Amino acid sequence: MLPLCEASPPTFAPLVVEPALEERQAPAIKLEIAIGDVVLRTDTAIDAEQLSRVIRAVRASR
Repeated sequence: MLPLCEASPPTFAPLVVEPALEERQAPAIKLEIAIGDVVLRTDTAIDAEQLSRVIRAVRASR
């Protein structure tokens, strides 16, 4: 017969519930840049380097 052993109590991790990505509110601040007759619209969450590349591309195409 096997000896009885003491079982340790179960441990649990805390549950954290966050809204799904599509349910989160988008940034309220919008950015609009006019270059001649071209208007770029985005929110302020855009990466500065990416925005610079887009502006350079628009200027080069004119």
